Amino acid sequence: MRCLRLLSIIFAAAILSACSSISPSYEGKIPTIRVAILTDVPSAQFKMRGSYQILDPKSGQILEEGRLLDFVPISVNSQGFEVGQRHFAVDRLRLNPSKDVSLWTGDKERRYRGVIDLIKTGDGMFTAVNILSIEDYVRGVLYHEVSHRWPIEAIKAQAVATRTYAFYRKKMAKDREFDVTNDVYSQVYGGRTSEKYRTNIAVNQTFGQILIFNGEILPAYFHACCGGHTEDASELWKHQEMYPLKGKVCVYCAKSPYYHWEKNYQLSQIQEKLNANGYNLWLIKDIKILERTASGRAKTLEITTRDGKAVQISGKDFRDIIGPNEVRNLKFDIKMKGYFMDLVGQGWGHGVGMCQWGAREMAEQHYDYQQILNYYYSGSQLVDYRKSARF
Repeated sequence: MRCLRLLSIIFAAAILSACSSISPSYEGKIPTIRVAILTDVPSAQFKMRGSYQILDPKSGQILEEGRLLDFVPISVNSQGFEVGQRHFAVDRLRLNPSKDVSLWTGDKERRYRGVIDLIKTGDGMFTAVNILSIEDYVRGVLYHEVSHRWPIEAIKAQAVATRTYAFYRKKMAKDREFDVTNDVYSQVYGGRTSEKYRTNIAVNQTFGQILIFNGEILPAYFHACCGGHTEDASELWKHQEMYPLKGKVCVYCAKSPYYHWEKNYQLSQIQEKLNANGYNLWLIKDIKILERTASGRAKTLEITTRDGKAVQISGKDFRDIIGPNEVRNLKFDIKMKGYFMDLVGQGWGHGVGMCQWGAREMAEQHYDYQQILNYYYSGSQLVDYRKSARF
């Protein structure tokens, strides 16, 4: 009986020890990443399974602990946080479970590994930041970026690109409250709920592997389909020219359902969207491409109105304003038809870095993930971040 009691004490101590930090598995050379899963919201409902703690992350003080916190509304006021009927006079809270944290998203439960920090952002709002190991983050991303039914070598290539891009964003966000968001503006992240068997295999088989160039983390951009030629990153963003991101012919994505696309517009629709972004145009008469990039994408467009005014706009700004799901890629031609216009294009996405449908076809042709990465990020090196103190 005494032995059983001793074992119970040891087990309870182990649980509390695990709760007192982010997680023992995140220590050492596996870094964490901060993911904003809610931004500036007035309230949300959270649940913690198993033993849990609510802490002040600034002081480390345990404010509450127990077992199974069922879905409870959390909000903020001028004094601090309201957790159900309980009040905590702090501007940050940490939800620290022994198993996982769930967020009720309105119609379903979404589970997250690691801990969640709630940060007051003023005016009765807070931001929720999921802090977890970078490997678990990749597990929660892959399903949203590629199909878990794709060839495993393509998924492994995506795992390395996703992990590398996460490291890059983490490096660029040192002075912010979070490194990435959970949407298309970073990488779509769905937490533990989005993990799948085959995508987890891809994470395990590439564990720790990232791409570097000249000793630095490579901004490992990727997109759905390049339409036959990837783009030079310096054409879209303020990057110094990098050989792995210079752009190259891609012969592998022609089978993609996004390789060809066509979209018809009323010119009045284009006018309205441009004017909503400060262009102040009258009726549009003509739109033509003045300049293309080396990959064949529209770099500069000229818009002529029926009162004789001519305005130039970059292809990137044009796509951003009209909508990236409308103008799927800047690799397009324009066909004017009176008060209408057709865009006839190839590919989907910004076009920089790895073409996901190209990677899929390469895997179908029995290239391994290292060969895929070498093709789309030529000149980069595949390294293990655990073997370098720099990362």
